[in-house]
Amino acid sequence: MNAWIAALPVLLATLLLVGLRLPAARAMPVCGVVTALSALVYWRVPGLRVLAASLEAVAITVGVLLILFGALLLVEQLRAAGAVRAIERALESLSPDPRIQVVLVAWLLGSFFEGAAGFGAPPAITAPLLVALGFPPVLAVVLALAGDSVAVSFGAVGTPMLVGMAQGLEGAPGPVPAVGAIAQRIALNDLFVGSLVPVLLVLTLTVGVSGRRGLLPGLRAAPFALAVGGVHLLAAAAVAHAAGPELPSLVGPLLGMLAALVLLRRGWLVPRDGWSPAFHSTRSAEISARAPVGIGRALAPYALLVVLLALTRTRELGIGPRLASVALGWRELFGTNIHAQIQPLYSPCALFVAVTLLVPPLFRLPATSLASSARASLGKLRLAALPLLAAILTVRIFVHSGENTAGLPAMPIVLAGVAASAAGESWPIAAPWVGALGAFIAGSATFSNMLFAGLQQTIAGLHAHDAIEILALQGMGAAAGNIACIHNVVAASTVVGLTRAEGDVIRRAAPAMLVYLSCTSALGWLRAVTAG
Repeated sequence: MNAWIAALPVLLATLLLVGLRLPAARAMPVCGVVTALSALVYWRVPGLRVLAASLEAVAITVGVLLILFGALLLVEQLRAAGAVRAIERALESLSPDPRIQVVLVAWLLGSFFEGAAGFGAPPAITAPLLVALGFPPVLAVVLALAGDSVAVSFGAVGTPMLVGMAQGLEGAPGPVPAVGAIAQRIALNDLFVGSLVPVLLVLTLTVGVSGRRGLLPGLRAAPFALAVGGVHLLAAAAVAHAAGPELPSLVGPLLGMLAALVLLRRGWLVPRDGWSPAFHSTRSAEISARAPVGIGRALAPYALLVVLLALTRTRELGIGPRLASVALGWRELFGTNIHAQIQPLYSPCALFVAVTLLVPPLFRLPATSLASSARASLGKLRLAALPLLAAILTVRIFVHSGENTAGLPAMPIVLAGVAASAAGESWPIAAPWVGALGAFIAGSATFSNMLFAGLQQTIAGLHAHDAIEILALQGMGAAAGNIACIHNVVAASTVVGLTRAEGDVIRRAAPAMLVYLSCTSALGWLRAVTAG
């Protein structure tokens, strides 16, 4: 009974969004109410703790909306300046093939911005670029989310490892592996399974557009996608082994982009069948008729954004901690260990806005264009506020249910415990799915690692599994769960002006997530068998 009650929010969200295809604005408030009642009535969580979790959810929602506003504001200004048109033309000049473009934008750019920014920013950047290239909004969001996956294991300069995994292992029993060793194993494992994700992206595109008839066109682009993915992750693995978890998601995509440019320039592994869906051929003709600004000037704001993100996220420089020290809100609400705070200067929103303010003088736009861009951005955010708040409210109550008078563990721990009992000696198969559960619930690989790393370490000791391998599977699963979590789906959909289609996005993104998880489980099982 405990497991069924604990699973109710997850099952209900899946039923309402994917099964009944209700919009998140209707489905998630229902999930929030059910989760609160479960916590109050069955888990017997004190009312003040539920209230504190609710206020924390409001603060987190404000933080996410600020990031989305900054990303939207920058995109709107760059669109008004003609910079988006220049980027469109540059991508068209590299290759007019949408299968190639999805590898360049969703996989390489998405991974790079994950390494630089994290915090849900990559889909907010790549989804609008895909829409600008003519991709349908639903498909653009799906591809942006799926592309922002493998790199999430290391996230923004190693945060899921250095913060999530390290804090999750505090107090864990037995000899605790070094975070660097876990990161190295993740990078090594992803050479075998992560390299498949660009192929999954291409197949998601072609099958999403043409159904079963899209399978063959997708497979024709698989050699290019596999080669680019392999170079990206081989470089990431080398960096993880040489320098630790901070830089793999920055260096890997850069070398992957270099490999892609060489392949395109020489025509190697590039499909020759000329697959061009109707939506894309129409858009390509429109793009070629425009006269945008130079590509160097168009990319300058993004280059500056990357530099600022790197400077503020590199711990050795000390800039980030000083910015993060400025916090608005409350700590230890109602005597609990729950905080409701936002860090306005450390948020990527501050950097998005700072770069946006430079766009009018750089592109000679009137200052009034900022006001119109801000109005357009706020108009899109207005539709996202309620479903986003409801989704985060559900998550925070779910997570904070561990302190109760019923003597029960927190709801996510109950679900993980059921998985542990069912898997037994086969835990390497289940370990990635537990990591994915944490990220699916919370929308954060960092939080998933904080929540479940100690449990994974404990189970590894009980069954004499290699702890480094089990924790690597946890980290990879957390990256996969990021693809289809409701929180990220709502945020990414908002950026492209997509509403009432969250269930469709989850349904289309889920296959990529499930394949990545299944391959990760198979690798974990194979390693366990050979080690035994």
